[in-house]
Amino acid sequence: MTTTNTNHEKTSQVVQLILTADLGGSSTKAIAQIYPQGVPFALQMSPEVADVGEGSTKHLSVDAMPDDSAWVRIGQEYSVLGSIAKREFAGTAALQDLKSEYALPKLAGLLWLAKRQINVDIHEMFLQILLPPGEEKNVQDLTKKIVLTYRQGVITPTGRMKIKVNSFKILPEGTGIISYRSRALGNVFSQKNLGLLMLGHRNASFTLSERGKLAKKESTDLGMNWVLQKFVERTSVGLSKDDPRIAVALVEASKNNLESLRNLSRRNTPSGIDSDLELFKSVLGVIRDEYCRALLRWVKNHVPLDEVLICGGTGEFVRQELTQYFQEESIPIVWNGGVFIPKPLDTVGLGERLADVWATHISYVRMLDENFSYERKQRLVPDSYSPPVNHLTSIHRV
Repeated sequence: MTTTNTNHEKTSQVVQLILTADLGGSSTKAIAQIYPQGVPFALQMSPEVADVGEGSTKHLSVDAMPDDSAWVRIGQEYSVLGSIAKREFAGTAALQDLKSEYALPKLAGLLWLAKRQINVDIHEMFLQILLPPGEEKNVQDLTKKIVLTYRQGVITPTGRMKIKVNSFKILPEGTGIISYRSRALGNVFSQKNLGLLMLGHRNASFTLSERGKLAKKESTDLGMNWVLQKFVERTSVGLSKDDPRIAVALVEASKNNLESLRNLSRRNTPSGIDSDLELFKSVLGVIRDEYCRALLRWVKNHVPLDEVLICGGTGEFVRQELTQYFQEESIPIVWNGGVFIPKPLDTVGLGERLADVWATHISYVRMLDENFSYERKQRLVPDSYSPPVNHLTSIHRV
């Protein structure tokens, strides 16, 4: 959007950013793009956050800041975010707290990362975040805080960031997946009873759509963190459930790559490592069975269905068991709601874990296009494109 003075001597561009964020327990992820003509790009931060004093930020050089990290000051409170929070300040992912508790600093961190990537000032923004069922009820309180925060400005490593909030939406997790699937099904969607099973790091949630209308939303603590907690407790070999390698190794082991567990051993002899590997395999087999039984007990409350959409990184851990169960129930599975993630978009390597936030972003852009009567000359998602690389001139029409 461009405004020009009467003498045509000066042209200024009002940069409007769309940011769609998923404040996940294993990763804070987002899709951003300049509206209306920008191409979308992915952002990712490690989930850790640490509250610090002003002096703690003095040695955090911008040039040395990891790509998944930031620090911000909101009011008088300083927060360090991402892997640097864990490495330098023993920050945690705060899995026992509501995700909305850390929405303000995490959104500010994502906006700063977006600003660094496009290398221009952001004047206005359209924000939306995904939260677990129930947490989206905090919309009024959080909206007031968001608007006030950016009116006053957020202090970042590169200065004060003041942005006008044009729109702020809180949506339940899974919104994008269901919307994407409804467009794919067309009129058939209103004739189906469809279930969405989201298996994340912190929790699992279920959403029921009855003949095109939302009928039920509920959540449980049966996320990957449940598995990690029990695995670490029962192996008792000095592992920490906050070690990101463990979740990766357990998922790989679920695909019969049991050697992935070997690297978790902290022993320094071949015999000691072999002993740990046998222990890991034994413990994992029992915990995996317990987790599947607990998850399926919960899932059985929600059948019969015409089809089930399954998404979330933890879904890969129990893919075989879920597939077998729903096949026996004669319920078709649509993994990740059939969402297609363009390869150029996934510069942060999150794969299907981007499905919900990407699908939600698509719906947001479509809504804004309709509201502003903006007619796109090409598809929303081109067959190929290059995300912006630190310069406004890299913005292309999509």
